[in-house]
Amino acid sequence: MSAPDHLETAGHVVITGTAGGIGAALAAYFLSLGWTVTGIDREPGPAGFNTIEADITDEAAMEDAFARAAETAPISAVIANAAVTDLDHHGVIDMPYDTWRRVLRVNVDGAFLTARCAARHMQKTGGGNIVFVTSSLARLSDAQAGDAPYCASKAAVEMLTRVLAIELAPLGINVNTLFPSVMIDTGFFAHWSRQERTRLAPPSLLNETARFLATLPSGAATGRSLDQQRWDDDPAYRSGWEVTA
Repeated sequence: MSAPDHLETAGHVVITGTAGGIGAALAAYFLSLGWTVTGIDREPGPAGFNTIEADITDEAAMEDAFARAAETAPISAVIANAAVTDLDHHGVIDMPYDTWRRVLRVNVDGAFLTARCAARHMQKTGGGNIVFVTSSLARLSDAQAGDAPYCASKAAVEMLTRVLAIELAPLGINVNTLFPSVMIDTGFFAHWSRQERTRLAPPSLLNETARFLATLPSGAATGRSLDQQRWDDDPAYRSGWEVTA
């Protein structure tokens, strides 16, 4: 499918979780398209773009990170990608409370702080796009034993998206989510063998759809969830997202 005209405009995208995996792939992709890219991560990112080291659950650090990013160029898009999971996949009965709290804090509190910082800057410059990377595990139909905190956290972000879409629409800010329906080769699977990881999708899987959502005109689509697999496999689904610039 050819890219709509609105995809041709480069801007400044802030991406969280850029030290590796999906975030690093997104950063490299947007850079290749001529975008200004700012990464936010607790660890240094790959060379080629500015990385601000910050914990997404630290309110003051996030406010400072966004202020520094905005000094580079107006922020036109933010992709909230950073997340963690319980790599031991505890059942609820055996789950340490600290594990539950850590996943919810990073995935939900971090998403909230990222979006709030983004919106405060975007309202000064006429709007933009906020994109949350979520998961098919946020859906009731896809609940998975051993992943209670991750499933719950991503479901919370889906609802946060709906609320933000309502609140931020008058400011010209679109808020949407993007999720894969397959497992992607990220740090979540670092404990797998190299052979096992060959069946995982590449981290770049979300690149083009993230770009689509990051370049939507104000009011074109907001409060929606884009299913990567349906986008790839179903032309009718893609046509439901068509945008006239």
